[in-house]
Amino acid sequence: MIIDVSKDLLPNCLDVLKSSYEDSAVAFGMTEENCPYRGRTRLPLKELEKERNNGCIMYAYLLNDKMVAFLSLSVRGEVLCINDIAVMPDYQNQGIGNKLLHFSKSKAKELGCQKIRLGMIDDNTKLKAWYESHGFKTIDLKKYDTVFYTVGTMELSL
Repeated sequence: MIIDVSKDLLPNCLDVLKSSYEDSAVAFGMTEENCPYRGRTRLPLKELEKERNNGCIMYAYLLNDKMVAFLSLSVRGEVLCINDIAVMPDYQNQGIGNKLLHFSKSKAKELGCQKIRLGMIDDNTKLKAWYESHGFKTIDLKKYDTVFYTVGTMELSL
């Protein structure tokens, strides 16, 4: 079940972010020095509250009343930006990410958006292929001196 995230659920969202992104943080050499908040695995509560207060739309996926996934969206003109689709490792490959992505597409249409955009580690080939299987295309690549991976921007036209 997908629910709106209330302020009191934000600490649970941080737990999901930490658990979901930890493997990528390790695999791609993220540190506090080269990547803010170590790829969101160490995001402080005040930063997540700030994002919410600045207009991010946040949802949680509950399974048997347990939060197992987190979705954060923001609207920029006619573009819906996916800030996070984070599914805890024990619940990955069970279709939850597909449900959250489908929900994002519905939300984009409801909000009158023409495109969905997201940023990701382009070198994460498995995740990139998953987004491509849903119609996303890479529209930009950036290489930064502080990290050894490439950051990609992907987009889906609705």
